[in-house]
Amino acid sequence: MSDLKPLIPTGIVTEFGELKDASSVLFDERGMNADPTYVPGFSDLRREADDARAKGKRPKDLPANLRWVRRTKPGTDTPTNERQVWVGNKGYRPVRADEIGKVPWITEMPAGAFKLADGTVASMDYQLMVCDQNRAMRNAAARTVKWLEQNTGSAAAAIEAAGRKEPGAHPEVTVELGTPRK
Repeated sequence: MSDLKPLIPTGIVTEFGELKDASSVLFDERGMNADPTYVPGFSDLRREADDARAKGKRPKDLPANLRWVRRTKPGTDTPTNERQVWVGNKGYRPVRADEIGKVPWITEMPAGAFKLADGTVASMDYQLMVCDQNRAMRNAAARTVKWLEQNTGSAAAAIEAAGRKEPGAHPEVTVELGTPRK
């Protein structure tokens, strides 16, 4: 018989003490520690949709799309609104602090974020901007068509397949490159 005794799990010992609850939000890989762009509400909805897709299920439609947009020129402290204008042309608008908790896509102020003088939400040199569901859907479809055009030479098959109503319709593109050798 061995004199060895089994280890008893107690917690993580640090120089500040022993953390006994290792399952706390501090170690939640879905939370703020793993994603500096985490927005309570939207990030959770996005993760649920990604999980559903990974399981082969149709995810719930997201109610909006959020993104952090630069307020300064990269590598400088020079303020600029170039990026806000650019994403504004794609249907985005600044998120207002008074929307927090009133809409499903932002349930609380993101960590490290603050309210600007005009009432909008920012963090470091980024501003939080939102696009409604309908415009976000159109933006995503335009990105897909552009990708297909660049990678297959034609988006016609994808657009045609998108118009089909029968179940199991999938876009299929066939492209012949060059002339065949004899």
